[in-house]
Amino acid sequence: MAARRWLALSAVAVSVLALTGCAIGAGDRGSDVPHDAASGGQTLSEMRDSLEAVPGIVVSDIAGGQKPNIKGNTGYAISLEVEPGFAIADGTAFVDFVVASVWSVREGYMPNARIDIRVRTSAEGGFDVAAAAAQAGWARDVDTTPKPFSAAAIDLTDSKEQGARNRERLGSWPGDVPAAPTGMTVQD
Repeated sequence: MAARRWLALSAVAVSVLALTGCAIGAGDRGSDVPHDAASGGQTLSEMRDSLEAVPGIVVSDIAGGQKPNIKGNTGYAISLEVEPGFAIADGTAFVDFVVASVWSVREGYMPNARIDIRVRTSAEGGFDVAAAAAQAGWARDVDTTPKPFSAAAIDLTDSKEQGARNRERLGSWPGDVPAAPTGMTVQD
């Protein structure tokens, strides 16, 4: 279990490093990326608490909000675990809630490249967050095979059609703090 957790955290770290490009030498490319909003939204800690208030959900890692990379990109990577005995019942509501929650974080830099969501479950059949993100309209579905660990990349780049749609859908940053929909998870 410790090895799997280390691998999951390593994958998150690699994703964030890829997004931030090891921000060293980033110069002024990211100087126009909004950061540390004075009001609105919520803190990173408040977001973690709201996600962990969902029955059966544990936040295993959150990375993001760092200074933009040399290309001016920044993003978030969030790893979630579904506790044994629980299942995600409404995948689209779950992905909507996670994306809106990340977008509402006012600390650090606004994500302008993507939001990576990773979900691990011990349930038979697993949960495919990529399929749920596609069904919710956030991303294209790449692999619909259920598995214990899945990931979705929510594009936020203005230069790509999907990213522009996602940014328009999210609205101004930081977004409003979303209320957790009931029934996203069930105890099995």
